[in-house]
Amino acid sequence: MAHTIAILSTIPKLSYHIRMQLPKSTICDVSPVSKDQNDTLSELKCADIIVTDCDLFLPYMDKLPSLKWVQTTWAGIETFVSRLQNNKKSNYVITRFSDKAFGFAMSEYVTAHIFNFERDQRQQYEQQRNCNWEKSGKISNHRLICDLSVGILGLGNIGKSICLILAVGQKLKTFGATVWGITRTPLKEKLDYIDEHRTIESLPEMLTHCDYIVNVLPSTPNTIGLLNGNVLQNCKNRGSVFINIGRGTIINEVDLLNAIQQQWISGAILDVFEEEPLSKDSKLWSMPQVTISPHISGVTRPQDVGRLFAENYQRFIKGETLLNTVNLQEAY
Repeated sequence: MAHTIAILSTIPKLSYHIRMQLPKSTICDVSPVSKDQNDTLSELKCADIIVTDCDLFLPYMDKLPSLKWVQTTWAGIETFVSRLQNNKKSNYVITRFSDKAFGFAMSEYVTAHIFNFERDQRQQYEQQRNCNWEKSGKISNHRLICDLSVGILGLGNIGKSICLILAVGQKLKTFGATVWGITRTPLKEKLDYIDEHRTIESLPEMLTHCDYIVNVLPSTPNTIGLLNGNVLQNCKNRGSVFINIGRGTIINEVDLLNAIQQQWISGAILDVFEEEPLSKDSKLWSMPQVTISPHISGVTRPQDVGRLFAENYQRFIKGETLLNTVNLQEAY
């Protein structure tokens, strides 16, 4: 049976890369530029498979009775899933974007920021601007990664399936770090890049023993607010640094600010936030021990989406289980 694939996305050259992977397929581009939704709906109704950004697809998700499969271009799809959980009409499968290149990019982000924080790179840049030859503080008296223990929150979907934990853990192990990992349930197999594994009940123990806490967890009912309240007080004696590349819902901003001000943590490297973009009024912007980036630790690349979609498409036409199928009950 021939399938028609519609592409509704703002990712540049996504259509080109999908066409390169599937040159014989019927592919139609649906413009993401604002226009009459009825026109967009009419175009989408011609397809039984859609590749789309989650936000662009929201207005149409319950209006396409012939739709069989939606491949999203996002890894985190919590708002998308919440709408689907309340929609009893949808009968199509949903897969999210997860790819090893995504994990490689995010591992580079984590490793680079640990290097920069330990060597006070921000201060070095400031001294260069002032033509100041200065070696004091962490510029010369810094820890090596082999001196550090790094705890990673999340070895589940966003970890193993896109090789994020594999990438982060292996990179840090290469430099000699002691790597801790935490999951909701015991691991079924030993991971050679994890030195210490604990389940979520032992979160305080991990926080006590780690110099860096890296969150890669998605936003689900089980993870929202996991670090709220005084949980990060367990980091106080260690002076841990919190790195968040998962979702901002892991801790609310008030509790994060409190953890920084109380010096339970010595710094925070934040790529994700409760509300995005981060409000200009947020106190986080002006805190010297905080580094902010605009949700770019892992940027979706069109060639990676094209490659994953093509692999999934071959599975789809063969009736095989698709990669990264969304579980609506787990909201991921």
